[in-house]
Amino acid sequence: MKRLLDRELGAREALELVAALPEGERKEVLAYLRLSSLASALPAVEPSEGFEERVRARIRARPAPRRGLWTWLRTPRLSPLGALGAVAAAVALVLVPGLRERPQPPQDRLVARLALRAPEARRVSVAGDFNGWSTEATPLRRGPGGAWTVELPLGPGRHQYQFVVDGTFVPDPAAPTVDDGFGGRNAILDL
Repeated sequence: MKRLLDRELGAREALELVAALPEGERKEVLAYLRLSSLASALPAVEPSEGFEERVRARIRARPAPRRGLWTWLRTPRLSPLGALGAVAAAVALVLVPGLRERPQPPQDRLVARLALRAPEARRVSVAGDFNGWSTEATPLRRGPGGAWTVELPLGPGRHQYQFVVDGTFVPDPAAPTVDDGFGGRNAILDL
């Protein structure tokens, strides 16, 4: 395709390639080729003499932007001392077991572990009646082999949910499902 758009193919090769494309793509490529041939027919425009010097002079004449206190505070900086502090914090997290412990859910809550195998996915979350069906509130963590997991503290009872894989709702293939009332299926989790 690159060779076609760069006009490196012969006429026969170009016709065969365009004919093999799906109709929508074929129309786009043909429109681009027409536009490209029109553009190539336009005369070349050269900047006037001294154009670069005039632009550089106008840039130099502009005053430097003023940086206020808020801008200075928001600008990220990493000093050697800051890097040392970050390394010390990471070592403390690894070596001090109490810092890594997860908070335990309240006693009236149970921990449900949801998992989905989606090796091609870029982002997976879970939306359900336990988080107001928010597609952003409960992201899953990617594990080895494309396994995505999350642990949820939930109260006892029946919960309905769906995974959200790259923005698309997907019921849990490993769970029973119920009608969602909109022509789809929700996975259910009984605790």
